[in-house]
Amino acid sequence: MNTDLSSPRYSAPEDAQGLLVATTEAALGIHLLRSAGLITGGTAGMALLIAYGSGWSFGLVFFLVNLPFYAFAWARKGPGFALKSFLSVSAVSFLAEAMAPFVPVGGIHPAAAAILFGVVCGVGLLGLFRHASSLGGVSIVALIVQDRTGLRAGWVQLGFDLTLFAVALLILPPDRVLWSALGALILNAIIAMNHRRDWYVVT
Repeated sequence: MNTDLSSPRYSAPEDAQGLLVATTEAALGIHLLRSAGLITGGTAGMALLIAYGSGWSFGLVFFLVNLPFYAFAWARKGPGFALKSFLSVSAVSFLAEAMAPFVPVGGIHPAAAAILFGVVCGVGLLGLFRHASSLGGVSIVALIVQDRTGLRAGWVQLGFDLTLFAVALLILPPDRVLWSALGALILNAIIAMNHRRDWYVVT
């Protein structure tokens, strides 16, 4: 029995639809966060902080901050994972900007935005992981740590997130950081409880 997630498990059309659905979910989660002035962890959170402070497009910043991680992903997880992660990050960068005028959520309460983000984006990330992809940055590192040590990817990401939120306290109002932390906690708990190598078995 082989439990290596790098083994082929899906046809090309299955991979394409899985990645499209997952990236759409992730982009929707980011859109909800932005509408409430919240952040998340990892490179997405970093990109949101930079976008808030500079006025630059989130999509562009998110795409750029992930570029250094693809070589690492290529070396540690293989070219297929690196390429799928690049395509997934590119899709989220585009979709998060493209859906903004079509999905107006102005006035959404930060608690609702945080909870919905955690659920929607958590499910989206599970879909990406199941199709041997990621949203770059910290999620790539988290998956590698899980593969090598058995420590759940969600908890690894949470450790990175805590550092980012400490920095966010210097930039955003404290209540926005607290709501953001709730969303990140929900997202990472979903990943930690549902993403296990031994559940995705290839025979």
